[in-house]
Amino acid sequence: MLNQKGGVGKTSCTHHLAGTLALMGRRVLLFDNDPQASLSQGFWGPVAARRIDPAETIAALYAGDRPFPEQVIKPTGIDGIDLVAGSRQATDFNVPRPFEADYEVQTCLRTFLAEVSDRYDLVLIDCPPNLHLCSWAALVASDHLIVPLQPEDYGAQGIVDVQDSVALVQGGPNPELSLLGYLITMAAPRKTIHQLYEERLRALYGSDVFEAKVPESVDFVEAIARRQPIAQYKGKSAAAKAIRALAEELESRLKAKGTTNRTEAA
Repeated sequence: MLNQKGGVGKTSCTHHLAGTLALMGRRVLLFDNDPQASLSQGFWGPVAARRIDPAETIAALYAGDRPFPEQVIKPTGIDGIDLVAGSRQATDFNVPRPFEADYEVQTCLRTFLAEVSDRYDLVLIDCPPNLHLCSWAALVASDHLIVPLQPEDYGAQGIVDVQDSVALVQGGPNPELSLLGYLITMAAPRKTIHQLYEERLRALYGSDVFEAKVPESVDFVEAIARRQPIAQYKGKSAAAKAIRALAEELESRLKAKGTTNRTEAA
């Protein structure tokens, strides 16, 4: 989950999508790859997330410590979902010219995933709102990319820069990386501007835009306040049904790419 723009729902989508996939019987591993560690806070609360030893978080991977998986993979409290926690210390490694970093750092997430991929059906990586080293390492490690974006001018501004970074990664350390789709988030059907931007996005990118959309809904906010994904918090709500449609389309897109017989990282 990557976009250069903040506030477009990357963390929220990762959180809620994981919950729905888990209820569908999938084993899901999450990476909190943003030094703000919002995803970790969403599951455990800010106090508990901050108390985690950095040596037991994603920061240890960037530091080259080569921790055992059991040191950094933690249960979220939701059946079927594990999490590699985020850490503010990852900021020290999130340099703005990632392709100049040591190759071992660029590939640290990929190396770690190679050790644990057989334990999970899907891996979702929540990225910071920039294209520095943490995002670069996620692109190097991933099979596919999902770009969440809000159907407004500011929410869609980061697409071109993301495309440029993807091209650099494809031309270098991960030629197999592919776009799974652009995901419209925080959509409000009654807002004319949202309708117009959606039409524009679909005209520009066609089938690369997910048919499923993530709507604006207070239920998403309430679910995170309860430290739960929407499917576990209010499974019959319109918000939960929207995430279910997204999860089903995600699996359909993976199947169309012919890669559902192995663990997928996105």
